[in-house]
Amino acid sequence: MHRWKDEAECLGMDTNIFFDKYEEDQHLASSVDNICQRCPVNKNCFAWGVSNKEWGVWGGIYLKDGKIDKEFNAHKDKEDWFNVWESLTMEVE
Repeated sequence: MHRWKDEAECLGMDTNIFFDKYEEDQHLASSVDNICQRCPVNKNCFAWGVSNKEWGVWGGIYLKDGKIDKEFNAHKDKEDWFNVWESLTMEVE
């Protein structure tokens, strides 16, 4: 069904780190962001989260009802956002 998930960097990880634990711990949130940034399917993941109005971390961005949640992304600075958007929008050769 969602074959891209089989290639995800987070495959087999505790899914709570993308939801409740992410919300509670900014240090963990930064680590999760790094996992997502290096993930080969982060674009698919983010698209799925937005399209399906998900909540939690999808493609390195915390969503609430498929929209970027400012509160749980507040730990990101300008450089973090640059890196996130670059990983989601640029083609890697």
